[in-house]
Amino acid sequence: MTKRLGLVQTRGIGDIIIALPIADHYIEEGWEVYWPIDSRFLEMFRRIKPAVHFLGVEVTHSSLDYFLNDPVRQLQEKACDKIVVLYSHLGGVNVVDLRLAASLTFDEYKYAIAGVPFEKKWELKYDRDIEREEALFQSLNIEGDYVCTHDRSTEMGAPVEIAPELTRGLQIVPITQLTDSIFDWRLTLERATKLILVNSCFANFVEQLNLENEKAVFLYSPTIYTPVFANNWRFLFPREVFYASAHS
Repeated sequence: MTKRLGLVQTRGIGDIIIALPIADHYIEEGWEVYWPIDSRFLEMFRRIKPAVHFLGVEVTHSSLDYFLNDPVRQLQEKACDKIVVLYSHLGGVNVVDLRLAASLTFDEYKYAIAGVPFEKKWELKYDRDIEREEALFQSLNIEGDYVCTHDRSTEMGAPVEIAPELTRGLQIVPITQLTDSIFDWRLTLERATKLILVNSCFANFVEQLNLENEKAVFLYSPTIYTPVFANNWRFLFPREVFYASAHS
């Protein structure tokens, strides 16, 4: 009988993308992978990764139920042989290896706790929909060289200020909510002369695609909450350094 793996990482989009190669690793070894995620993301991830059995988790009044209890219950109902909780920190709940969590960045932790080589993070594979990507690109009315920008994330209260000299001479194409899937932006990201992004799901996506564009990323969190950016980024910082108190 095929062994079943359950992954616990309810959100966010960037965290799920970071962990997708972990699912591939186990699938390649003959496992079935079950993964409860926020039900709002179900269609997007089912479309690009049909090999994974994504299950829906509804937002509840209890964050512990949403992040841990409901996903674990669903995985137990699927008779998973192994359940891996990918969170390195979860509101003081003892679901982590504290030694690893204290020593590794959060993306390194996910791979370490799952027993998957970290270099596989940069082997992101999924089913592309070129028609959707091209349709989005054409809707942006791009003419000539352009810079693709993403100036905010869910963790930030306000957008970052991008200095004019960083975009001079280029058409500015901001990433906005024109589509229900981050994956539809891939063609636009690939064709850009330059990318300027905050540390968010889009920066994670670009990093794991190993794109060779000129790239800059705004950092705003301490080391343990910042993923590894290994693909020749320029590092920028918002005017307010959000994590200064963490080092004081």
